[in-house]
Amino acid sequence: MRSIMLFLCLFPVFLLGQNSQIDSLSTALTSASNPYDKAKITLQLAKLYERVDLVKAKTYAYQALTFTTNDSLAAETTNEIGRLHFFTGKLDSASIYFEKAIKTLRSLKDSMRVATVNISLGAIYLRKGDYKKTITILTESAAFFESQNDELNAAKCYSNIASAFAELENYDTAIEYSEKALRIFSNNNLVQFELITLPNLATQYFKKGDTIKAIGYYNKAETLAENLDNKRSLSMIYNNLGNLYLDSDSEKAKAYLEKAYSLKNKLNLKSGIEVTESNLGYIYLKNKEYSKAISLLENATSAVKGKQLATLYSYLKDAYEGVNNIDKALEFSEKSRVLNDSLLSAEHQKTILDIESKYETEKNEKKILQLESDNLKVNYKRKQNRNLLFIALGVLILLFFVTYILLKNAKRKRIIMEQNSIIKQQEFDRVLKSKELEGIDAILAAQEEERTTIAEDLHDNLGSKIATLKLYVENYNTATAFGDYHEKLKLLINDTYTEIRAFSKNKNFGAHVDKGLIASTKAIAHQISGTEQLTINVINIDVNKRLENAAEIQIFRIIQELLTNSIKHSGASEVIVQFSEENNVLNVIVEDNGKGFDISKNTTGTGLINIEKRVEKLNGELFIDSSLDTGTTVILNIPM
Repeated sequence: MRSIMLFLCLFPVFLLGQNSQIDSLSTALTSASNPYDKAKITLQLAKLYERVDLVKAKTYAYQALTFTTNDSLAAETTNEIGRLHFFTGKLDSASIYFEKAIKTLRSLKDSMRVATVNISLGAIYLRKGDYKKTITILTESAAFFESQNDELNAAKCYSNIASAFAELENYDTAIEYSEKALRIFSNNNLVQFELITLPNLATQYFKKGDTIKAIGYYNKAETLAENLDNKRSLSMIYNNLGNLYLDSDSEKAKAYLEKAYSLKNKLNLKSGIEVTESNLGYIYLKNKEYSKAISLLENATSAVKGKQLATLYSYLKDAYEGVNNIDKALEFSEKSRVLNDSLLSAEHQKTILDIESKYETEKNEKKILQLESDNLKVNYKRKQNRNLLFIALGVLILLFFVTYILLKNAKRKRIIMEQNSIIKQQEFDRVLKSKELEGIDAILAAQEEERTTIAEDLHDNLGSKIATLKLYVENYNTATAFGDYHEKLKLLINDTYTEIRAFSKNKNFGAHVDKGLIASTKAIAHQISGTEQLTINVINIDVNKRLENAAEIQIFRIIQELLTNSIKHSGASEVIVQFSEENNVLNVIVEDNGKGFDISKNTTGTGLINIEKRVEKLNGELFIDSSLDTGTTVILNIPM
């Protein structure tokens, strides 16, 4: 039932400023007129809000992103947006922005900042479980920092490299890197980083089998966490120390596990609490504190499975026997027996298969030996009669062979002729049937394609206009407000009516992107933003060439669908549509600040299915990052 604390990863962080800094920068922003100055101020505000209000931090970061004429500032901004996505758990989006920042910094030949952003990228790969890629990226960065005598950033790389090697069960190398990192953190009095590295190092020694050193490092971590009053770290350290002493010193194990359990409950830390309950229940059982043991062990049964659950059932049987509750003891004894039988059956099944395979092999070997023996006997007799039989059989065989060959050739020719006749008739029937089916399939496919085209055009072209019209009507519900936007409504209704007429005459299949994808997107964004209920910002970072018209129409339809979803479902007040180009791939990011949704429960909607089909036709890639109350980010990568 033991569990050792997970290896923690170091992620670069900035210390937050005071509220006075935020107020001062907000005042400076209102008086700034130069776009570059405004972008710098909004980026500073994003960094200050990073650990206070992630929504506000994102808003300011995206405002800074609109200023694209300074590569250094753009790289710093995309790095900040990547950090914000990391903190909200959107690891794919974070990776994209970090890689954009790295690309820009490499074009500026700013190796220092490239290596710094790579620490963040390495932390993402560590979180995703891609340990080999983590080691590759961070080893390169560490070598660069070493060449620059930047031992602090090098130590951050060492710590994450150690965690990756530990996950790969290479504990000697993990310990080597952890100890290098710890020396640097200790020399620079970076106690927060020490508090992460000490338990990691203790865990690595424990996994290697050196319990004494593991306890020593856990004790150092315990003292440091108590001095910092870091209760979350203390709960994990107490839990691990309790597990280490579980079999060797029951009193120490009990003391540590009780402290860990108390802190986990106070902090409402549910992750891993079942292990603490299981181990503490085991200690109470050994100490004959049966009632306490029963309470903890029954709590733990809801969160464990397999052999651990069977062990808990066995503990509960012993505990109920201790309080003379024979019925309950029998119940858990039976549960333990049934579960153990089911677990053992899988193991026994493999053993039985191995035995059967071995038995069959031996049986076959015996058959082969028997056959070899029989063959030897036959060969012996054949040698005795060989001379006499060869003469008589030679003549008979020759006669029979000639007769057999003649008869067989005649029969073969007859059979071949009959088979050729049958095959020709079957081939003729098959071709005729195939032609009939191809004709029917062509008719049905044409009908289905026409229906699909009409449905898509109605959904894509008229859907967004009707949704925008609905926004106007719902948003301006007074006579005065309605009058002020009367002309806009007239234009929108006239545009919708014209499109319906053209559609009915088969003149308007598909979206119009004559002026280009980005210009058309800005036009529809301007039209929707006129409602003042939803603001849409379109940002073109570095896209200077157009795609084929058919591809632009498909991408424009996808953007229409996403904007319509934001209007109808998300409750968003702001949408950002960003275009960029990298390695001849068009990157489109559509992000709103709406209520978001659970991706695992929303994958069958018509709109999402249409988007996936269009991306597939374009040979592109689609990524969706969303969760409740964090908005939605959709990323498209389309070959140009």
